[in-house]
Amino acid sequence: MRTLTLDKAGIASTIQDGGRLGTLHAGIAAAGAMDPLALKAGQHCLGHRAGEAAIEIAYGNVRATPSHDCALVVTGAPAMLLIDNESVPMRSIQTLSAGQTLTIGPPSEGIYSYLHVSGGFDTQPIFNSRSTSPREGIGGLHGSYLRDQDTVPLGDGAPPIDNDGADPGLCSIEQRAVLTLRYVPGYQYDELAPALIQRLNGDHFEVTSKANRMGITLNGPPLKTGVESLLSEATCQGAIQIPPNGNPIVLMKDRQTMGGYPIPGAVIESDCVRLAQARPGQKIRFAACTPQEADNIRWLEHHYVETRLR
Repeated sequence: MRTLTLDKAGIASTIQDGGRLGTLHAGIAAAGAMDPLALKAGQHCLGHRAGEAAIEIAYGNVRATPSHDCALVVTGAPAMLLIDNESVPMRSIQTLSAGQTLTIGPPSEGIYSYLHVSGGFDTQPIFNSRSTSPREGIGGLHGSYLRDQDTVPLGDGAPPIDNDGADPGLCSIEQRAVLTLRYVPGYQYDELAPALIQRLNGDHFEVTSKANRMGITLNGPPLKTGVESLLSEATCQGAIQIPPNGNPIVLMKDRQTMGGYPIPGAVIESDCVRLAQARPGQKIRFAACTPQEADNIRWLEHHYVETRLR
């Protein structure tokens, strides 16, 4: 059996693919890669099928050794790569011989990097996905974050297709003074005070250290809704929850499937990806958009991605 041993697993590394569909009714979130563009870039580079999983690495500091020769590529947040202490370029196919060690350092910007290995990771699919959902304890290697000395099984390693490396155009990391999050008004938008909505759209917020795969808490002038709780209702990726303390929380891949805080709207998928790669301290502003505008943005981005990966 071909395997990859994680001599050092990092602080929050998980196996992720595109996520699972049709499980929200059972209280199981979709999970999946926080930066699906980086996932697709690596899949394309190694000639993997669209559903192939990778190891999602938060803030780097991973060291791995394969049992057999393999090809690999690292996408997403840019980090220093070493093979047996010798520097190699990121976003291009590298060959790792059996027993050699790959080291992925801390990223210079962004948060999430993705390690793709030829043949993919041969863990057991749960609900048609290998994605790890730590809260539910399913998926991945053991339903949780990867640990030091974990050994991950690999699939049969077919020679990678030479696609000129991972496409640097598929990058969700943007250096901006203020990152704009476009959102579609939702459940409680019309019920909240106009002055609060005006502040939501006009004030600047900041990404805090309370940020993970479940949600990203923002800090700024408190948005006091006067609503302590509501009857629980379904959530979605990007939902902007406003708890009693007034600090918005944008829900992400591992969110709870039900929630009882006011939700003025949901951030569109494209901007959720950019937010996922934003570090604490990043300035944020919200901008409302119509469902039609959100659909147009989604279509244009999908068309762009398909064009880049031809």
